[in-house]
Parts: sequence; C-alpha cells; structure tokens
Amino acid sequence: MSTGSPVQEAVRVQTEEDSAPEGGFVSPPLPFYLLLGNVLLGVVVTAAVLIAHLQREYTLELFAAVAAFVALEVFGFACVHVARKRLEESQRRYQARLFIRNLELRDMAMRDDLTQLFNRRYFYDRLQRELDQAHAFQRPLAVVVLDVDGLKAVNDTYGHKAGDLLLATLGRLLVQYTRTCDVPARIGGDEFGIVMPETDKPGAFAVASRLQHALESASVVEEGGKRLKLRLSLGLSGYPWGGDDVDAIVQWADTYMYAAKTVRRGEVGATLPSSHRSSKR
Repeated sequence: MSTGSPVQEAVRVQTEEDSAPEGGFVSPPLPFYLLLGNVLLGVVVTAAVLIAHLQREYTLELFAAVAAFVALEVFGFACVHVARKRLEESQRRYQARLFIRNLELRDMAMRDDLTQLFNRRYFYDRLQRELDQAHAFQRPLAVVVLDVDGLKAVNDTYGHKAGDLLLATLGRLLVQYTRTCDVPARIGGDEFGIVMPETDKPGAFAVASRLQHALESASVVEEGGKRLKLRLSLGLSGYPWGGDDVDAIVQWADTYMYAAKTVRRGEVGATLPSSHRSSKR
C-alpha cells in the first residue's frame, strides 16, 4: 500500500489506468474451487491414512497421496493470498477513481463555466477564510473588484458570442497576470473579483495598476476579424484599511469601482456614491 497523500495516490492510479491495456485486471484464481478440491482430497487422504493405520500397511502410494495433499494445501493458501491481494488492489483503485471523480465534481461546483475562474460562492468563502487568517495573524489582505466597461455595446454590436469571447479571454488573462496565491473569480455577469492575501494597501494599488495596464493592452480577435479591446474599471479595498468583515471590504471595493466607471464615462461632477452597494451572496 502507498504511503503518499490521497491526491498523489489518486493521480498515480489514474496514470496507471490510462496506460493500462484494454481489458483491465487479470481474473484472480478461484479460491472456492481450490477449497472444494482440498476438502475432497483431504477426505480421501484421511480415509486412506486411517485404513492404512488399521491395516498397518504404509505403501508408497499413501505417502505420495499425503505429499500431494500437502502440496495442494500450500498451493491453495498461496492462491488465496494472491486473490486477497488482487482484491485489495481492485478496491484501492476503485476508491482512487471515486476520489478523483469527487475532486472533479467539487471543482465543477466551484468554477464558472465560461471563464473557468472560481465562482461567486467560492470567492466569498475563500475571502472569509483569508480574512479569518488575516485577523488571527494580523496580516494584510487586499481585494480587487473589476468590471468590464461596454460589454453590452459589444453584445449589441457583434453578438453575445463576441461578448462571451471577451469574458473568457479576461478569465484567462486574470490567471496569467495574477500571482499563484491570488484567487481570481467571476462574481457577476461582467464583474470579477480577486482575493490577494498578504497584500497591503500600497502593494494592492501597485498590483491593480499593473494588472489594468496588462489587461487593457491585450487584444481579443473575434471570428469576423474585429479586434476587441478590454476596458476595465477597478476598485480596491482590504484589511485592515477597508473594513473588518467581508461585506464591508467588498462594498468599499464596489464603491470605488463604480466611481472609477463613472469617471471613465466622462460624467461631469461625478462623486463617490454616498451609500454602499449591497453585496448579495
């Protein structure tokens, strides 16, 4: 039996099964027939020994029969041992397949189909866990909320397929341009969020600035050859500078994101909203 982690063991078993020839396992021996043969031969040998003992005639055939019986017993025990080992191996492989399937189902439940990013539920669950860790160890935490500007215009002009391509590309770019410890997610139709552990306020603004520049520098080519550009509005918040709970942090990020969107639209006299937008989970 392997002593690795369940994930390592599951991956190893999956690799073995992918490379295994068609047909699966070789059928194990049949211990039932061996046991039945042992019982019958045991009865015969016992009767022969009893008769020989009563008649006091120990022939070569009797010794041969006893030797054959002992050999068959040893062979039977060996076959039963092999069958048990193969049964354990089969059960282990089944459990590994079940474990892999459960991982796949769990991943599907956490992912957004279009962008393959984490979904809204996972975003809030992960943010709560990271915030608990930040509280416990007094570590900084940042959250970026970003919204795609002009997505409706893209859908109206080029069709929803082009809009979906834009969102899917954004999902891929978010994975590419965020750190491995960050958690990018799609939390609404055209709204995305990023949980950034161990990131203070100056670091969050620096990362957000680089991220916006990188994303808006990328081009997306739809089927008709038209180049679509990503235009994004970003808002930042975090712990401890943006709030002490998940709702407050996300609401502040939303507030600044909508203020940035208003400025980008060029609306004169725009100010920060006086109230926070509700962050429904």
